Amino acid sequence: MACRSRAFPQKIDTSAKSRDFGNPLQHVTVRVGLAHMRGRSLYRRLITGSHGINYNSGGRATLKTRHKLITAFAAAVCLFAGTGLTGCSNPGADEPLALPGSESPATAADPYADLPKAVSISAFDRGGVSSDEGTYENNRWVKWIREQSGIDVTMVPVPRNQAQDKLNVLIASNRAPDLIWEYDRAYIGKLITQGALQPVDTYIEQYSTSYKKYLQEHPELLPYLTFDGQMYAVATARTIDGIANHGLWIRQDWLDKLGLKTPTTMDELIEVAKAFKEQDPDGNNQDDTTALVGSTVFDSYAAMNAAISNQWYLEDGSMKYGATLNRFGDAMDLEKQMYEAGLVDKEYLTDKNFQRAIQLWTTGKAGIFAGSWGGSAMEDHIRNMLKNEPLANPVPLKPVSTKNGKFGLYQETPPNIFVAFNKEMKNPKAAVEYLDWMVEEGWKTLVNGEEGVHYKSVNGVAQMLDAEKYKKEVSYAGEYAVVRDAKFSPEDLLVKAAPDEISQRLAALSQQGLEMAAQNKFRRDIPYQPNFMELNDIQTALKPYIEEIRAKVTMQGSQYTAAWGLEQIRKEWKRLGGEDVEAMAQEWYEANKVDFK
Repeated sequence: MACRSRAFPQKIDTSAKSRDFGNPLQHVTVRVGLAHMRGRSLYRRLITGSHGINYNSGGRATLKTRHKLITAFAAAVCLFAGTGLTGCSNPGADEPLALPGSESPATAADPYADLPKAVSISAFDRGGVSSDEGTYENNRWVKWIREQSGIDVTMVPVPRNQAQDKLNVLIASNRAPDLIWEYDRAYIGKLITQGALQPVDTYIEQYSTSYKKYLQEHPELLPYLTFDGQMYAVATARTIDGIANHGLWIRQDWLDKLGLKTPTTMDELIEVAKAFKEQDPDGNNQDDTTALVGSTVFDSYAAMNAAISNQWYLEDGSMKYGATLNRFGDAMDLEKQMYEAGLVDKEYLTDKNFQRAIQLWTTGKAGIFAGSWGGSAMEDHIRNMLKNEPLANPVPLKPVSTKNGKFGLYQETPPNIFVAFNKEMKNPKAAVEYLDWMVEEGWKTLVNGEEGVHYKSVNGVAQMLDAEKYKKEVSYAGEYAVVRDAKFSPEDLLVKAAPDEISQRLAALSQQGLEMAAQNKFRRDIPYQPNFMELNDIQTALKPYIEEIRAKVTMQGSQYTAAWGLEQIRKEWKRLGGEDVEAMAQEWYEANKVDFK
């Protein structure tokens, strides 16, 4: 089919944004310069049924369905063009499909050429900028970014622990930044279904050089960046230290003093925790120690039971939501048991910023810490502990087995940060140029600092010169390096660390923690979660309800059992339409599983 066009709008969008599956024609968006929607490539996608509709038992679209799709698409292009089309003909199968708007960027006027090169972008505020360094909005690195990138960038900080809530407020009030980023793919999907974001594939094709090249070298990222058949986010790949996330730590000196072995099962862990609570491991003759503290306590319970609340699991081939599983009830039961036995800090459910947990750990009053595998934050905690307790010997602890099996702690998917484009963005070309500069060269300085001042190069690895200076002057700048073409191996940790004895010791501990995390795989049954409006709505409503039920089960006595809590969650899931969502998730899985590796 060939269609001759006098005029055609830059974008025709008939997408049904409520689901990730359905009629391919509902997901067609024609954009200037969009390579994967041109010519034979689109025709080929239609005849192979790659969008997933009316599948036979082999997972392929039926011949009858494909014929209907081809015919429907031909009619749709002419219909959408309206009076802008003078006619359609079928000159031959060998002639490529010519879509209006497929002119190369060089032949079309650039609507952004004369706009100011200004971009705003969100940044996580972790409280890491000291007063003499400035603020997250204004400091040495923001000035450096503007100078080096040629982009007038504005940072919009959002509190790390309330990032999505803050972004939601900014979006609702039309004050959101041009570039919105999160680690959570599901959150990006939610914003897409709300109509807050726009596709980025056209902009990447027309204006990018460095990121386009990077994506060609990392095609495994594309499925994670694609929603409703279009690319809605930019991301780079995590290195192994970014994929490994959560970790457990234990005071080996306390184990040794009390004559205890390292726990390998949950029952053994509970017995060790009781000893840490009751047998005065710090030797001060006071009842002032807490067994378990941290920032990922319940996440650890859930991961070791393979029951993360907002994750989908395949149970005998059926998609099931984590919070509805019996295993999630087991995680709540463990949380209640630890709390009622006094093995966790009584305030941990309200310690939203984890400052009390960190204080107990760093002052030597806690024996087990649930946090990260290592890295800068954990190393800071241990460094501060050693200042207070020079003889302390914290070491990584392997995740323990439960009655549900042996599972690792939470780990991330391959993409690092999902950077999305606000639909109200004024200059997407400048945004692409900013990301190109960042992935090509900007990230290196933001992560490592200034060579000769903050680091020196050792066999291509940036070795820190002064840990305290780096922490104060550089560590917060990593928040700005949203895309990075990084390489890493665990052995690099010792090379990167400052040469002083404490820094080398901490780096060695981080290396142990990272290798241990990598050896104990987190259960993730599907590479990424489905995205459709009905699920997003339920997740939004269910999250605070789950937290409320957890708190009641944990803190309010024997009448509120984990079994009762799980029953309440299941009832709420059903009331909100969870059974329908489960069926939709199953349909999504069946349509996409051939692409899962």
